[in-house]
Amino acid sequence: MARNVRLRELLVGVEGLALLRHLYDGTDADADRRLAEVRDLLDDDAYASAESTTEADAQTGYRSWSSSYDEPGNPIIALEQPAVWSLVDPIPAGAALDAGCGTGRHARHLVALGHRVVGIDLTPEMLDVARVSVPAAEFREGDLVAVPADDAQFDLVVCGLAIAHVGDLDAAVAELARVVRPGGHVVLSALHPFQALLGWHAPFEDEAGQRRFVREHSHTHADYLAAFRAANLHVRHCIEPELTAMEVEAKRRAFRNIPAAALAAYLGLPAVLVWDTVKT
Repeated sequence: MARNVRLRELLVGVEGLALLRHLYDGTDADADRRLAEVRDLLDDDAYASAESTTEADAQTGYRSWSSSYDEPGNPIIALEQPAVWSLVDPIPAGAALDAGCGTGRHARHLVALGHRVVGIDLTPEMLDVARVSVPAAEFREGDLVAVPADDAQFDLVVCGLAIAHVGDLDAAVAELARVVRPGGHVVLSALHPFQALLGWHAPFEDEAGQRRFVREHSHTHADYLAAFRAANLHVRHCIEPELTAMEVEAKRRAFRNIPAAALAAYLGLPAVLVWDTVKT
């Protein structure tokens, strides 16, 4: 279903988040500035412009996104990638799966570390990019809840920013655990559930230039821990990178219109959730 999303809604929401976060430790002057900006946003018809926005399934969304996904400026990847690599770099080289590989950014790094890499993804167009980008890896079409691999085939499974697109977290975690050997690692990253609860999803423009999004499910820490326990995955590390000024500035619409409120709203919030688990 399409919804007409007004710029005013976004900006007033950011102002409200900024007020809530600093309700007790902010200054009266800052609060007055936020309230004055809200009044201006409500009075100025320029902020009443709306974009028709519709939800897309992951395959459709990433098909449209495949040609531009690797362009710089994605604030979530900027936080997620170093955290994931800090966990996989010490793991001895072996057979590795990049699950939900997209254009192969993690697969490329795993190959450089000496792993024998298989990547799977739902979207053929993303796989086409990955095959050119990472010729040393093997890429297959596959779903996180139906991985085309044998039991205990891999020493390491990496799943970067894909699992929160799956509604059935238990099924996806169980499937990734199935294909890793006992003693092997499953390293997962996702948009932080706090951000998903704030309404962040994966936005893209389709071929017609229409703004659309792929849903990010707000799986909580408790949800992940229950899924790990059921799949015999033991948690070794949990990392929650926080938004810095650089990532807040990359939220272009909010920062361009109300930069001080955007920083007050988002700076320091956890943006990504990264897990390192071992199969017992």
